[in-house]
This record gives sequence, structure tokens and C-alpha cells, in this order.
Amino acid sequence: MPQPFSKSSYTAQLKAFIAAHHELMQILQALREIEAQAYLAAGVIRNSIWAQLHEQAYPLHQTEIDVVYFDAQENGTGEQQIRNKLETAFPDMLWDVVNQARVHHWYRMDNGNSIAPFSSLAQALAVWPETATAVAVQLDASGQLKIIAPLGLQDLFELKLRWNPAMVSYAVFQRRLNDKAFLTRWPELQLISS
Repeated sequence: MPQPFSKSSYTAQLKAFIAAHHELMQILQALREIEAQAYLAAGVIRNSIWAQLHEQAYPLHQTEIDVVYFDAQENGTGEQQIRNKLETAFPDMLWDVVNQARVHHWYRMDNGNSIAPFSSLAQALAVWPETATAVAVQLDASGQLKIIAPLGLQDLFELKLRWNPAMVSYAVFQRRLNDKAFLTRWPELQLISS
């Protein structure tokens, strides 16, 4: 079984991991130039850490890479502009760019109801389906890595797959487990039922 990262400081370890990851740093540097407020988030961070803990390669080519930002003043065109620039810079990668300030315009709960607008990027991440997915990383103007992880980093580094009931049902979580094959891909993951 792979050894989890030390509990001393998951934040410091995430920063060190990303700083040593050439491709992620290239993307973060380009992203800073394209949209200074944008973050890499979700699967690309989660999967990179879980692959490392399983001593597996995780190539970013042909991988969906989530980019998130928060701009309540934007009219809805920014996502496509950022995506176009990223596709030009990194044509072998698949980009999912979302302004979390606009999610309430299109996202629907299981019952069909719309959601209230988020007030921040951290609030948006806090309702993502799995605790280990609610992580975003940015390279700021001074070259420092900035992390938003409203649900913490413990589950990510301790290989715990835990449902976050803040917005999605357990049925949605189960569909994601099957669709993404988390437990097959990373057999050391522990499915946490509570």
C-alpha cells in the first residue's frame, strides 16, 4: 500500500507537489497570463495526487482539465475566451472553464430547482460532490501557489473518497463513482460512508 503524505502540512505538501510538477506549473503560468483570477481545480489536482500516491503516471494529454474563477460582473463570454486561449496554448488537453459566479444560471438540483448564486469561489467549491475534489490552485502574481480547499486536504491526501452532501444527492455521488471508476483506478481509496 502506498504511504500517505505526512499529516504535518498537507497544504505545504500540495504546494511542493505542484511546484515539482512541470506540466501543472506550465499550465498555471499560462493561466496566470490568460486570466489572473483563474485556478486549476477538481479532477486534475485530485487525480494527480491520487496517481502519485498509487505510484501511477497521470498524463495530462487528452485529460479534462478544470479551470474555475469567480467574476460576478462578467456577462458570460469570459469562459469561452479563456478556453480558446488555453486550447491554443495546450491543444492536446481538454478544457472545462467555468465562472462559478454564473453557475446558478444553468445548474439544477436533482429536484429541478435552481440554486442561489455563490458569493465566492470558496463557497462554490464547498458544495462539490466529493471532499477530495473541492480543491483549487492558482499561481499568483508573485509566483506563489495559492490554494482554496474549503473542505480541507485531509481526504485528498489520505485516499478517502467521501460524499459531500452539501448539494448533490448520494445517487449522484454513486453515479460519479461508477462513471469515473475511482475505486478501480485507485484501489487504495477508502469509500467513506458517513
